[in-house]
Amino acid sequence: MISSRSSLLFSLLLGLSACSDKKADATPAAAPAVVHQPLVGVDLSSLHDSDVKGFWNLVEKNASACGKAHSLETSIRTDPKCKRSIFAARYIARLLKAGLLPSEVEEHYDARFVEAKRFSFDTRNAPLRGDASAPVTLVEFSDFQCPHCKHLQPELDKILEEYKGQVKLYFKNYPIGHAHPDAVLAAAAALAAGKQGKFWGFHDKLFGSDQQHENMPVLEQYAKELKLDMSKWKADIEPMKAQVEADHQEGEKVNIDSTPSLYINGRKHDGPKTLDDLKDWIDEELTK
Repeated sequence: MISSRSSLLFSLLLGLSACSDKKADATPAAAPAVVHQPLVGVDLSSLHDSDVKGFWNLVEKNASACGKAHSLETSIRTDPKCKRSIFAARYIARLLKAGLLPSEVEEHYDARFVEAKRFSFDTRNAPLRGDASAPVTLVEFSDFQCPHCKHLQPELDKILEEYKGQVKLYFKNYPIGHAHPDAVLAAAAALAAGKQGKFWGFHDKLFGSDQQHENMPVLEQYAKELKLDMSKWKADIEPMKAQVEADHQEGEKVNIDSTPSLYINGRKHDGPKTLDDLKDWIDEELTK
C-alpha cells in the first residue's frame, strides 16, 4: 500500500519528468536568414557560400571607396557617382575567390582603395609598347628567367591589343640574380638589341624559351635570328648592364621583393594577375 506521502512524491516526480520532457522537445526558433539584395555590377555566382558570407561582412564593414563615411554596400546602393565602390566590391569578391582570408582581403583593399600610394618611375630609357600619350601607364618589373613573368606576357599582350591607344607599357628589368644566374646577361642583351630597334623581338624570344639557359650561345642565336648587327650588339651588352642595375635599384627603392611586379598609373597591382583583374584595374583608372 502506497502512503499518501509516497503518492504525493510520486506525483511530483511525474510532474518534473513531464516538464523536463516538454522542455527537451522544444526546438529553439532559428534566427531568420539574412537575405542580401544583389549589388548591381557585382557577380558573386562563382563564390562558395562561406565566401559569399565573408563578402557581405566585408562590404558592410569597410567604408566607401570614395572616402565617404558610409559603408561600401551603402555607397553602391545610394551613391551612383562613386564608381570606385563597384570596382572595390568586385576586387573583394575576386580576392575571396582566389582563397585569401578576410583579413588578407582587407589589407589588399586598404592598399588599393584607402591608402592608395602612387609611385613614380624613371621611364626615359625604358622600352615602350603602345601609344606614348595613352592615359593609363603600366610599368612592369620583370626577370627573363622568371616563369611567373613568362605567364604574365600573354595577358599583357591582350591588354595592349584590347586597350589600344588607352594603355602603354614600360618594361623595367629586375633580375633575381641568386635564383636566375643568366637573368642579368639576358636583360642586358635585350636592351642591346633595343639599340637596333629590336628589344621587343628579343624580349619575345627570351620569354618564348624554356628559360633554363639564357647564356651567351643562346643569346647569340636569338640575335642572329633577329638579323642584328652582331658586332654592335655584342659591344652594347656590357654598357647596358648599367641600365639593368639602375632599374633594379629603382625597384629596391619601392621594396619590390618578387617578379613580376606591375604598377598601374603608379599604384602597385596586388591580387590575381588574370586578364579580368587587370582589365578591372585599368577600367577603374579610365573612369576617373
